[in-house]
Amino acid sequence: MQGPSLFRVLGRRAATLEGFDYSDALKARAAQGLVWDESALDAFVTDPQAYIPGISMGFFGLDEAQDRADLIAYLRQAATVTP
Repeated sequence: MQGPSLFRVLGRRAATLEGFDYSDALKARAAQGLVWDESALDAFVTDPQAYIPGISMGFFGLDEAQDRADLIAYLRQAATVTP
């Protein structure tokens, strides 16, 4: 199973990209106002299951702070590209 597109994920409210069936756990966090800013992405990418218990995701996180910073920098840069 493939997740939703991460194109322009920064600044986007969680679980709002059309065409994807989000887990109940993520939809519940989105209903509480979760927006994917750099801080939220860093916490999520560190340990998705701890950040949103019950999420149905096969990714178990990135331990290294530099790896997470690089990923977020890539997502920030990719958001400025015109598809």
